[in-house]
Amino acid sequence: MDLVPAGPGQIELRMKEFKSMILPANAVPGYTGTWVWGYLQPGQVANQLPDGSIPGRQSYIGPVIAATRGVPTEMKFVNELPTVNATNVLAYKYGTDQTMHWADPLNMGMNMCSHMSMPPAFGSECSFNYGEFAAGQFGDVQIPAAVHLHGGEVPPQLDGGPDSWFTNNGPMGVLKGASYYSRDGAAATNYTIYRYPNTQETAPIWFHDHTLGATRLNVYAGLAGAYLVADPAKDPANLPELVPLVLQDRMFDTSGQLFFSAGNAGGLLWALNPEHPYWNPEFLGDVMVVNGKSWPYKNVQAKRYTFLFLNGSNARTYEMSFTDPVSKNPGPALWVIGTDGGYLDKPVPATKGKLVIMPGERYQVIVDFAGFQAGQIGPNGLAYSGKWLLKNTAKAPYPGGASPNGNTDGRIMQFVVGAAPATDASFNPALAGATLRQPMVRLVNPATGTVAVPVQKTRQLTLNEVMGMPQMATDPTTGLPVAYPGGPLEILVNNTKWNGKRINGVNAATGHYTFEPIPGLALDAKGNNYISERPNEGETEVWEIVNLTADAHPIHLHLVQFQLVNRQSFDVKGYSAAYSQAYPGGGFDPMTMKPYPAGAYIPGFGPPLSYDGNPANLRAVGGNPDIAATVKGKPLYLQGPAAPALPHEAGWKDTIMALPEQVTRIAVRWAPTDLAAATPAASAFFPFDPNGGDGYVWHCHIIDHEDNEMMRPDEVTPNANAVRSYVKGTDF
Repeated sequence: MDLVPAGPGQIELRMKEFKSMILPANAVPGYTGTWVWGYLQPGQVANQLPDGSIPGRQSYIGPVIAATRGVPTEMKFVNELPTVNATNVLAYKYGTDQTMHWADPLNMGMNMCSHMSMPPAFGSECSFNYGEFAAGQFGDVQIPAAVHLHGGEVPPQLDGGPDSWFTNNGPMGVLKGASYYSRDGAAATNYTIYRYPNTQETAPIWFHDHTLGATRLNVYAGLAGAYLVADPAKDPANLPELVPLVLQDRMFDTSGQLFFSAGNAGGLLWALNPEHPYWNPEFLGDVMVVNGKSWPYKNVQAKRYTFLFLNGSNARTYEMSFTDPVSKNPGPALWVIGTDGGYLDKPVPATKGKLVIMPGERYQVIVDFAGFQAGQIGPNGLAYSGKWLLKNTAKAPYPGGASPNGNTDGRIMQFVVGAAPATDASFNPALAGATLRQPMVRLVNPATGTVAVPVQKTRQLTLNEVMGMPQMATDPTTGLPVAYPGGPLEILVNNTKWNGKRINGVNAATGHYTFEPIPGLALDAKGNNYISERPNEGETEVWEIVNLTADAHPIHLHLVQFQLVNRQSFDVKGYSAAYSQAYPGGGFDPMTMKPYPAGAYIPGFGPPLSYDGNPANLRAVGGNPDIAATVKGKPLYLQGPAAPALPHEAGWKDTIMALPEQVTRIAVRWAPTDLAAATPAASAFFPFDPNGGDGYVWHCHIIDHEDNEMMRPDEVTPNANAVRSYVKGTDF
């Protein structure tokens, strides 16, 4: 991937469509590349010209922005994507689903297809992909895109959240979302200018599309790159050569073009329910792509390397380890030196030799290939082949789905070790006493899994899956009767939709649901959505994520890095019964056209109890029955001891794995990571105002999930004592 050093000048990246050689040249007859989207610099072409006169991109992924702490980076992102009818990325064309709550440029984000009380009728506007029905009325339509700095400690205006999207210029001019922002105003132009402060500690963060309801498609098409913040004054010296490795899974059609499991693509029914005819809960590809190349190999010397693993897949989790595909010997160890938010204090080996990484997570890992050349005798008595396969053993969906195929999704990439010994004076993680940095600020004692600082608030929040039943129904895309298998209709955080409203009836004239705000939630500063998570800047909160679904979810918070406290199993059946019993009745049941009875789970109703409850008697806000409740001193739902973070997870994180049938607890301090642990809340603040009217979000980073309601906006209440050094209108 291209490396672009950041400096005082502006870096311009243009979102463009081009061909990229993802597959080998002989993979498909006549293959000349796969149409993708990516970020190109001005004058850059998709591939290097033979004479080298024009620099080209060898991958659709990237570039890698190399920033320095304390030196702001100004980025100009230009939307030069084609219109829907003109794009060659067919996966986008047939993958858009207007029944989702999505950006919908034609209606300025006010899409009514997501409000229908019945599945869309065949031939109706909502049964078509974006732009198909509108072609006669509007002509061709533009593609919205947004740019989020994932892991960035940035003002809300620069966060690039779901409503910050903007389009290329087209038949209707440039269209923009409600939270669009540009440093220069950009009143009628197809770009945005963000000036990132880079005030945070060293971190391997990244940038990717975050368009409301279309993130899964834009990222799948290629809109993602890396952004490394370095601190030369504090970073460990003499680390081995850095090699970024962006892991993705893809599918291809018989022409070598991107294939997405949507609608009836390829003659198969991918939708589980007719309500969302083009949405599949988890895209899982059968071709492993690393840095934009399918099943690549890399020649390495017999020495150490630093690999930066970034999981950029839609939904796939990877469980990685090295193996010799010939002798079947185990390969070199994976020494983890860094997490999402920066370096660990000291290197630690991956647990049981395998590193699990979910979508959105990053790990920096040192691998030493010395002694793993061909001919060396391995532990099983057979000689090494000199070829080392980075394999994947994670089931999909994780952790209880299907096992990977050793010939496809079980193979990530191969490393070929040179025969000659290599001189290597780089940092050796295997040496006793090897350290990486001054001890990081600890909110959590990693040995005991307990919070080591005062906690101002505990939030208990659920992960919920709303299921559809198997049924015979008319396929909205074909008009034919289809046996739908049933499955997730949407996935929610704290049983609350993106906008903080719940269904209370149906408008008889339009057939659309009617909504009301969930009581106790506050309207955001722009009057768009109702907010439940409103932390105070400087305070530390413990979030308890109660996973009531069948799968693991990578939970991501914008703005902040946090630390994993512990995970603990609970009685899912018993807690779910109490959870349902707590619902007061009401809402609107589309099956009976009446309110739900008391004691029955109400999808999208919000939590069953008052979110803030009675502070005098409440252990945790969130509106849910207390997962830590006891009877005669014994836990009612929690089971067994809480397990602290695995050693390689015990750093700053912005994305964490929440396993099914477990409570995942994280300590979140709404302030910079390098402030001393003993800093009083009143003295902790960001160098910028974290409440700029746009807010942030938290969500599942399975992007198929976040596109269908598994995401909530939040707002940070500013610290009245804060002294700001990065000010809107002056610095950004």
